[in-house]
Amino acid sequence: MKTTTNNPHGRPPEPRGRHPGTSVPDVASELRRLMPRDRWLIDLLHHHQVFTTEQVAALGFDNVHTARNRLNLLNRRGVLARFRDAVRPGSQSWRWALGWIGAAFVAYRDGGPVPRPGTIADRVNRLAASPRLPHLLGVNGFFVDLASHARHTPGTRLGVWWSERRCRDVCGDLAHPDGHGVWTEDDRTCSFWLEYDRATEPARRVLEKLDGYQSLHRATGLNHAVLIRMQTPRQETTLHQRLRTHPAVTGGRLMVATMSGDHTTHPAGPVWLPTGHSTRRRLADLPTTGTDT
Repeated sequence: MKTTTNNPHGRPPEPRGRHPGTSVPDVASELRRLMPRDRWLIDLLHHHQVFTTEQVAALGFDNVHTARNRLNLLNRRGVLARFRDAVRPGSQSWRWALGWIGAAFVAYRDGGPVPRPGTIADRVNRLAASPRLPHLLGVNGFFVDLASHARHTPGTRLGVWWSERRCRDVCGDLAHPDGHGVWTEDDRTCSFWLEYDRATEPARRVLEKLDGYQSLHRATGLNHAVLIRMQTPRQETTLHQRLRTHPAVTGGRLMVATMSGDHTTHPAGPVWLPTGHSTRRRLADLPTTGTDT
């Protein structure tokens, strides 16, 4: 069952003290209380929809305790909404999304229509019940790992982080990446599309996606690597056996590299295996195209 703050029936509560008739001056007063880091977090959630407490802490706080206190405060003020599954024993980490005040901030900032509180409550409910939620959290977690690593490692930077929605706007129907990033380390840069596989699709479907990436590269000239994050070494091995003969790899300039979820090394580290190679490489050291050996 999905649970929310003080509400065992799963519907996110309306922001405290707020209702559909709240006046604009009252909302403006609440928005003026937002600190720069609050606005940064609102923008992240606007683009990437949902994060766990630990992910938020890794992105912008010194520790989880400080992050948790601030997130709870923003939830009480209606800036953020939260939900989680009921698990026994223990409890699941809260998942955080935009509440009504947070959504209103984005609307006022961008000149869009201000949504009704019920619209935001429905949006959070749909997110909490979505079967794609684990996939979304996994994709976000991948980029959070890179961004967090860059926070603490001089000479590294996650220069671009696009959501699936942003990728869809750019790629159209040619390809459907889960995300796009540009990673720099020691003055070496890798631009990539991410395919985050949770073992919910057969290898055939994963391979079919490569035709779309090849079409995208031909149409746009974007020579980004295609990174496929698999769940297990066995799945990764099976995929590589089939990648060796895939026309998009052997006949074109498509660069494909994989890693499996059992690797404890950071995704920026030497965990990526390019097609046709036997040695894993750091993310920044991956060749841009399939012809770079």
